Amino acid sequence: MTSLSNSNEPLERVDIALFDSRYEGFDASVAQELAELLQKAYKQFDQFVADEKAKKPLVQRSKLQLGGNYQLRSELYENGIPFGFVASKASSNDVFVVFRGTKTFAEWFKDANIPLVSYSDGKNREGNILRVVGESIQLIESPILIPNTNGFGRVTVGFRQIYTALRQAMIDALNLCDKDSRIFVTGHSLGGALATLALPDILTNTQFNKLREVTLYTFASPRCGDREFAIKFQDIGIRHWRIANTEDFVTMIPFPTGNIFKATRALPPDQEELAIGDGEVTSKIDKPRNPNPLFGFFEAMYNRSGEIYNNRKRRMPDYVHTGTPVCFTIHAAALEQHHNLEEIYMRGILRFK
Repeated sequence: MTSLSNSNEPLERVDIALFDSRYEGFDASVAQELAELLQKAYKQFDQFVADEKAKKPLVQRSKLQLGGNYQLRSELYENGIPFGFVASKASSNDVFVVFRGTKTFAEWFKDANIPLVSYSDGKNREGNILRVVGESIQLIESPILIPNTNGFGRVTVGFRQIYTALRQAMIDALNLCDKDSRIFVTGHSLGGALATLALPDILTNTQFNKLREVTLYTFASPRCGDREFAIKFQDIGIRHWRIANTEDFVTMIPFPTGNIFKATRALPPDQEELAIGDGEVTSKIDKPRNPNPLFGFFEAMYNRSGEIYNNRKRRMPDYVHTGTPVCFTIHAAALEQHHNLEEIYMRGILRFK
């Protein structure tokens, strides 16, 4: 392990360590390029907000400028709000799919919406569609199908809800690109989860000649799926570099499981939980859950640490990271700074060059 500490560092930030490993296939120059494109996705959102405040009509709004050799193929929107873009590079056959991280309160709420549903059809383990609870926005009534992806495990409903709103514009743009293109998918924070969800869709619903060369670089990504999703992701053999600052709390959520000491067998189907934190009665022995899904997770974790049913404790769901971790440790004086793309993650990437 190589120390990066420096006595001249400001007290607000100090580089502690970099894992001194040779990551076969990891390209710090590619990671830097993708991080720079991600910064353009954040500027895309900031410009959208500025135009909204100025009440500019659509025809007068600023268009995304990528500069350099990049050609914009499509912007990606959810409910009229930009979340990233698809771009190609004139000097090569490279194509980039870029997803920004969380910027609005509604997006934070969806980030915390962690009940697990099928990647393919958005239904829960019993094949039911999660229902909206009261005035809440966290659960969906009509999930969009992701074609040709049966058996790909389960993912968090909030991330899937955002991704499926973006996917058709992404797929349409990719299918207009050169079939010999190399595809790079990237995202920061929430965008890392969206980029991860995009991979199975791209592999099964586009027609590129080099699909097995699709590469994923994520920055500060939370967990977005269960153990089955992670295993299936590993089995397809796609190169996924998951870049993480070890001090970044976002990379640690959702917790890998709520089972405190040891896992137990799952409940019989007629008594299985529907979804942690869905605000509904989730089994014959449950009380109504906390309507906030993240708080519901912690509530359930606390309750089930001592809850006994038929002489055994309840089993909590698993949330599992995908990809090969590429880690560094940079400590800052504020939690948000540990997660910062431009100041912290770019700094960490450059240490690999």
